[in-house]
Amino acid sequence: MIDIIPAILTDSSIKFKELVRKLEPYTTRIHVDIADGVFVPNKTIVGYEELKEVESAVKFDVHLMVQKPQDIIKEWFFTHVDRFLIQAESQTDLGAIIEEIHKNDRKVGLVLNPETEIEKIKEFIGKIDYIQFMTVHPGFQGGKFVEEVVGKISDFHKSYPGVIIKADGGVTPESAPKLVKAGVSILVSGSYIINSGNIEKAINQIKDAANN
Repeated sequence: MIDIIPAILTDSSIKFKELVRKLEPYTTRIHVDIADGVFVPNKTIVGYEELKEVESAVKFDVHLMVQKPQDIIKEWFFTHVDRFLIQAESQTDLGAIIEEIHKNDRKVGLVLNPETEIEKIKEFIGKIDYIQFMTVHPGFQGGKFVEEVVGKISDFHKSYPGVIIKADGGVTPESAPKLVKAGVSILVSGSYIINSGNIEKAINQIKDAANN
């Protein structure tokens, strides 16, 4: 069974809380994109402050699209976030931050932008809980799906069949089947679900396409 995780990317604390409430009846997990305006041009909510105030049974994945995740990761450990995603291209000691997240009983994945080669993270593959491929250029919701990443995912899956693969960006009923065929088992979808006007229907459309 393929997991579909709706994503939130916003610079408004009020909108963030509204979206959590809208999504929580239809999912057990929400993906939260955090951008610092440096690593990517866009800037979002701080995130950990808002999550400390949100009471929800939903679990959270947090994708840190930030230049120096080591500067803020400790703040996140005061939230109930249980899975983190760190950009492979960020200015950090990847081995150290993976270890720190695991020491705090959380799971961690590394994220590769469309142009980043697998070699960048090869030494860490045995230490992470999953890998996430960006299938758009990160920072904004609604980006153009980058077809070339599908082949990269397929190659990775053949080389490392035991690693859980997530794909994030441009995930729709049209793109979902090719991603699943390439080896993806977790699909993250933001704009398609959020802007659909019917969250339950949009999630089910992706789910049906992915599982058939």
